[in-house]
Amino acid sequence: MSETLALSEAGRIAQFMGLRRWNTINEVELVEQVAKGLPTSTLETIVKKVDPSGSLLDVFDLVPKATFYRRKEAKKPLTKDQSEMVFALSKVFSETIRLYSGDRELAAMFLAKKHPMLGGRSPIDVARESTAGADLVLTLLARAEAGVAV
Repeated sequence: MSETLALSEAGRIAQFMGLRRWNTINEVELVEQVAKGLPTSTLETIVKKVDPSGSLLDVFDLVPKATFYRRKEAKKPLTKDQSEMVFALSKVFSETIRLYSGDRELAAMFLAKKHPMLGGRSPIDVARESTAGADLVLTLLARAEAGVAV
């Protein structure tokens, strides 16, 4: 069994986000980390994992450019609200990559393509709008995995 399969859900998401101690983190510790604020490096990590070529997704699609650089230069974590959004997006991104069997290019294309069940909007746009939007995209992914027409 691979190490990734043996991880808890919290460990899998923490690993995806590039957090320290991802292999031992539990759900409560992950919630505490998000509440304290995720490091700015988390943004760079998840964007590289989703779209290594940088053609479909950028850090500044997730957090405003000035905010990102201000926090990075001051070595301050993201705010709680920003961290919650990054966490929600990380769940969407990691689940999309998992459903595409690790094919990041296909996963990124899915995230960027407009979808009729999302009102003609792309999954990434819906997920970025709010945590409720991220939950909607996760529901769409779960339906696809269950074999329900999407």
